[in-house]
Amino acid sequence: MHPTPEQMKASLVQVASQSLCCDCNGVNPMNASINNGIFLCDVCAEVHKTFGDQFSFVRSIPNNDWNYICYLYMELGNNENFRGFMEKYSLLAEPVAIRYTSRAAEYYRMRVSSL
Repeated sequence: MHPTPEQMKASLVQVASQSLCCDCNGVNPMNASINNGIFLCDVCAEVHKTFGDQFSFVRSIPNNDWNYICYLYMELGNNENFRGFMEKYSLLAEPVAIRYTSRAAEYYRMRVSSL
């Protein structure tokens, strides 16, 4: 049985409150790039919105509705997995625009979506 939308949102808020922003390590990141499966602070979320949804589908965790597919992206992606994947391709030191529009990031999103 899948969790209810309220349970999903509560779970994500709890995880986000104990996490750091994937890009700047800011505390309490209450936004998510769903297709990358990562948590973002407000400032980094605004930057991600400029990339377009195909590169970073950004949603507020407490203010948007969550469906089970989006919830799974966050469960399967997560900051640690994303950062480890980018590190393998030497992309962590690159500017965020390059990092998230790279072929490696595209491959990562494809892998997460197929799990």
